[in-house]
Amino acid sequence: MVSVKRSESLPGRWRRNRRNHAGQVRIIAGEWRGRRVAVATRPQLRPTPNRLRETLFNWLGDSVRGCRVLDLYAGTGILGFESLSRGAEHATFVENDRRTLVKLREACQQFDLEAAQAAVVEANAVKWLERNQALWDLVFLDPPFYAIREYRRVLRMIASHLSDNGMVYVESASRSESVSCPLDEWKSKEIGEVRIQLFRRPLHGS
Repeated sequence: MVSVKRSESLPGRWRRNRRNHAGQVRIIAGEWRGRRVAVATRPQLRPTPNRLRETLFNWLGDSVRGCRVLDLYAGTGILGFESLSRGAEHATFVENDRRTLVKLREACQQFDLEAAQAAVVEANAVKWLERNQALWDLVFLDPPFYAIREYRRVLRMIASHLSDNGMVYVESASRSESVSCPLDEWKSKEIGEVRIQLFRRPLHGS
């Protein structure tokens, strides 16, 4: 059964200024293609849309296979589940909203994920990063757009949590300034109201 860890619980986390009415989100490729993940009923919780996910995973290609994934502001967890569907070795979902956590745990059970494949962690993202020493191959950062101070703090911390070939995916509001990060921006694109960016360590000698 999936590993579930508990930590400090802070007030609920909210995402973008839209409601999710469908109650489910579909995995678009891989082993679980077409299967759906239930979404918690939260006023502003909204999964990364299909179009953005298609772009992201086209960028990543086969590099997802065998990687260790951190979905730091997990929400629906769709980025982590999409990665597992495409061959990721393990995904850790960090979330601090309890109703959302229930859905994440149910989804892990739905896909018969064991502790070696997935962990759901109840924690504040910054505090969890401060005390966690693990390295990740792929980190997803899709926090609430209004939490800009916390966002910047996490971006300053994230490089020390990446493997040598690690990458960081970031979502932000397209109307805001581009996100800066102590890593090299490899890919970026604006789709509607959202900007997506993919960062990686500087290439050797650059």
